[in-house]
Amino acid sequence: MRVFERPGPANTDETIEIVKKVASQYRYIVVASITGECAVRVAERIRNTAIVCVTCPQGMGWEVDHMHSGPFEDIPELQKVRDEWKERGLSRVPMQVTPENKQKLTMLNVPIIQGTIPFFGPSFSMRLHLQQVTSLDILAKTLELISTGTLVCLECVLMAVDSGVIPEQEPVLAVAGTERGLDTAWVISSCASANLFHPLKGGRFVELLAKPGLSYQPAMDIEYLR
Repeated sequence: MRVFERPGPANTDETIEIVKKVASQYRYIVVASITGECAVRVAERIRNTAIVCVTCPQGMGWEVDHMHSGPFEDIPELQKVRDEWKERGLSRVPMQVTPENKQKLTMLNVPIIQGTIPFFGPSFSMRLHLQQVTSLDILAKTLELISTGTLVCLECVLMAVDSGVIPEQEPVLAVAGTERGLDTAWVISSCASANLFHPLKGGRFVELLAKPGLSYQPAMDIEYLR
């Protein structure tokens, strides 16, 4: 297992190389990719395994004026992205695959999965708008103790299975990161979200391939995201 010194996009290239070394053992690689960039990079460098891009639901976006704290303040590479947005006068940046990356992914035969995030849908709205913490929030924050990407890896596998792109009970390579880029890689036994806790065919974390040494813990209210 590779343990990175810190979280963030700086680990993207090495994470892809780690996954590439074992990719031939697996049928699927699920990539968390907001803009599609990381999915394109994985698909261009790994050709012997089916790649699945999982992105955000419609309507999500970064609120640039609220990025005064959190990962976009604390992680240098993310801070640079935020400052560039500010210089361009952007107040809100949609969390969506760009048209250019969508075209590239189509040419690379990479499906794009977009749907409700299992631990970040209605529960986020309840937390933000009703000030109510749910059991899903507790589960999500517990997984983030390992790394932010650990939570996202599981969510992306569940979303890919729910969409019908990958089967249940399949050992899947899953990669994700901290807001942008990649810094976490897992082998996960896949399942549908409705079967997550099934005693026999539920989801399982099989092997951790890479993670930041200390995970980044986003605030519960996440003011920079709406």
